[in-house]
This record gives sequence, C-alpha cells and structure tokens, in this order.
Amino acid sequence: MPILASFNLLAVNPGLLIWTVITFSVVLTVLWLFAWKPIIAALDSRNEKVEGDLQKSKELREEAEKLLMDYEKKLDSIKSEANQLIDEGRKDAEVLKEKILKEAREEAERIKVRTEQDIHQAKLRALDEIENSVVDMTVSALSKILTQEVKAETHKAVILREITEIRQKKAG
Repeated sequence: MPILASFNLLAVNPGLLIWTVITFSVVLTVLWLFAWKPIIAALDSRNEKVEGDLQKSKELREEAEKLLMDYEKKLDSIKSEANQLIDEGRKDAEVLKEKILKEAREEAERIKVRTEQDIHQAKLRALDEIENSVVDMTVSALSKILTQEVKAETHKAVILREITEIRQKKAG
C-alpha cells in the first residue's frame, strides 16, 4: 500500500488519539505550571503599564489644557493692558497737543498785542515828528511872511515854496 493511501485524515486511530491527548495534557500542565503565571503576569504588567500611561497621558493633557487656558487668560490680560496703555498714550498725546496749541495761541496773541503796541508807539512817534515838523515849518513860514510885506500873493508864494521844499526833503 502506498504511503499516501494509508494516510487518511478522517480516519480515527485510537492509539494516536490517546497519545495526542496525553501529549496535549502534558504540554498544557507544563505550560500551566511554568509558563502560564509568567505570561499572565507579563500581560497584567503590560496592561497596568498601558493603563498607567493612558492615565498619565490623560493627566498631562488636562494639565496642558489648563496651562493653555492660563496662558490664554494671561494673553488676554496682556492685550487688555496693551490696549489700555495705547488708549492712555492717545489721551496723553491729545492733552499734550491741546496744551501746545493753547500755548501757541497765547504766544501768537502776545506777539499780536506787542506788535499792536509797537505800531501804536511808532504811530505816536510819527505823529510827534509830523507835529514838530509842522510846527517848525509853520514857524519858518511865519517868520518869512512876517519879515516881508504881507500881501496875499507873497503869502501864497511863500507857502507854495515851503510845500515844494518839504516835498524835496521827503524825496531826498
């Protein structure tokens, strides 16, 4: 009989079955006594480590979220302070601007008043000079008129000559 023909997988061989059961029982007992506890302990240890890592990861995530919220609050606070400082700076600049404008207006008013006073003084001096000139001319004209015969034509000629002299002095 060929070897393959005698090898039937579906045929039950009682001797082979007994030895298979005994071998399986021995292997199972050896595994139970020597390997099962270390394997279970290793799996339990790994399970505990994974659970610990998951718990630690969860705690770290919660802590990170808490820190993120704290930093966001601080950032909002800093932004608020920065905006407040900017607003204060603008207000201070506006106050300074108003102060400078007020001082400039006051200085312009003082210059205007001083200029008006100077003009008034110059006008008074000019009027005094004109008055003195008129008095001098009048005295000169009268003295010339009084030294000559008083005739209307002479009188008119003397006045016209004096006016001409005054114009020449101004032009010269």
